[in-house]
Amino acid sequence: MTNLFRRIFVSTSRCFSTANKIKIVEGTNGEQIICSPCEDASYPEVTLPEYVWRNVNNYSNRVALECGVTGRKYTYGEARDNSNYIARSLVKLGIKSGEIVAIILPNLPETPIAFLACLEADAIVTTVNPNYTVSEIAKQISTSGAKAIITCTEIAANVATAVTSIWPPDAPFIVVDDGTQTIPSGAIKFNDLIIKGKSLPQVPPPSRLPNDVAVLPYSSGTTGLPKGVMLSHLNLVANMEMYDKTVGDGFFLIRDSGQEIVPSVLPMFHIFGMNCVMFPRIAEGSKLVTIPKFTPESFVSVLESHKVTALVLVPPIFLFLSSSQLVKKHHLENVNFILSGAAPLSNTDVARLVDRFQMPFKCSQGYGLTESSPVAFLEKSGENPASIGNPISSCRARLVDLETKKDITESGKSGELWIAGPHIMKGYYKNEKATQETMENGWLKTGDVAYYDENGDFYICDRIKELIKVKGFQVAPAELEALLRTHPAVQEAAVIGVPDARSGEVPKAFVQLKKGQKTTQEEIENYMKGKVSDFKELKGGVTFLDEIPKNTTGKILRIKLKQEHVK
Repeated sequence: MTNLFRRIFVSTSRCFSTANKIKIVEGTNGEQIICSPCEDASYPEVTLPEYVWRNVNNYSNRVALECGVTGRKYTYGEARDNSNYIARSLVKLGIKSGEIVAIILPNLPETPIAFLACLEADAIVTTVNPNYTVSEIAKQISTSGAKAIITCTEIAANVATAVTSIWPPDAPFIVVDDGTQTIPSGAIKFNDLIIKGKSLPQVPPPSRLPNDVAVLPYSSGTTGLPKGVMLSHLNLVANMEMYDKTVGDGFFLIRDSGQEIVPSVLPMFHIFGMNCVMFPRIAEGSKLVTIPKFTPESFVSVLESHKVTALVLVPPIFLFLSSSQLVKKHHLENVNFILSGAAPLSNTDVARLVDRFQMPFKCSQGYGLTESSPVAFLEKSGENPASIGNPISSCRARLVDLETKKDITESGKSGELWIAGPHIMKGYYKNEKATQETMENGWLKTGDVAYYDENGDFYICDRIKELIKVKGFQVAPAELEALLRTHPAVQEAAVIGVPDARSGEVPKAFVQLKKGQKTTQEEIENYMKGKVSDFKELKGGVTFLDEIPKNTTGKILRIKLKQEHVK
């Protein structure tokens, strides 16, 4: 999120509470600011590599990174040294301070090493989805202006094709040997950078400051064209400290091994896998078991081979745990807690997992955006996993009425969620128009509709652009989707609005059935009647799909459903 936080909101004489956990102060411009129940966090003003490696000597012999497929691994000492050697080689290759390097890698043990090496070389990293098409890769390389690429043998040919017409012949094209293909002719071997870097001069002291851009991930584009999100070193460091201040010592617990063990299944190119798993867990000396691509077999193999102590997931993988016969009770017996984010999770989803294994899992849900580095809210008690909880330490929030544009200060009333703090992005890369549309006086307009209940717990209703308007009433797709998933035959569901002559729009459901299950449109429609108000009923019908389309973090691609199924 953006960086303007430091004391920009000086509360005036008014400070009151409307619920157990809700503290509202009046800002300098009359804003009704919802504060975190936690004390503000302090954070060092350092670069990201300095923060991540600050305690590395305390556990240099521990395994830091291990491939969940091949078993290749690096200790913390090796990871730190190799990152430094690569940084030296990148400087030797001509990468200058502030230039952009594109990392196009799945979750490999080398991915964090490459990432931190680029930052240590004073470069900016833009992360590219390795599953992108040739044209999508070419577009991000072109719009970001990347001067070097780091990829792997599995996708090197695709990446090379993508940049053929836009890539200077002498620009560094670096390839990690992941054991799947041969390294293309003319590419620079990742391991050669390590070997050569050992004999090169140490990198010069960083000229970029903590407030300078460190990472340029691109937003998902599910509600618009992808945009480069400018996150500074300070944004990312602050967010890690804000999260730690919020949870205290209750989440990540060292087990008998003396080390936390976390599967790294969330893609590291995405902010959730990047700054909720990769950077903070390395900074704390955890062991990351990398999974290049989620498959039921690869994920369960990691659970079988490692005494996993914590899981950070997206809802589709969470639902997999509760439904797949591949997952056994002993796979989860060392798990201290499960954190879900990126898309809504319901209480019934959690209850299904708890009931299946009869284990008292601590399941919590968080909320954030790429633009907020990413964590903004967290339900840390584990007692109400459908809620996103409260603003984390040092995060401020507002609820703004969609019609009147006035701040909301009462429970049960929904509005657009605005947030501010030291974790807010600097803006969108070379896109001032989008920045101005999204930012207002330091506040990030999330585009998400939220409310809080009488206990002060927050809930996300939906995206503003995805709300269904039935005769003027707003219907949240996520609410109907959660109900549909309680049907015994339903594996997953998506709901969109379709045009209707009388109502303007009506809800239409897309349903993915569990393996071996059968039902009918009429039965699904009748199942929803009585559970929702009349205007929320599925009067747009029900369509059965083999699979509900989602992006890499589990968000339902409702826009794709509209494009393909609404004429």
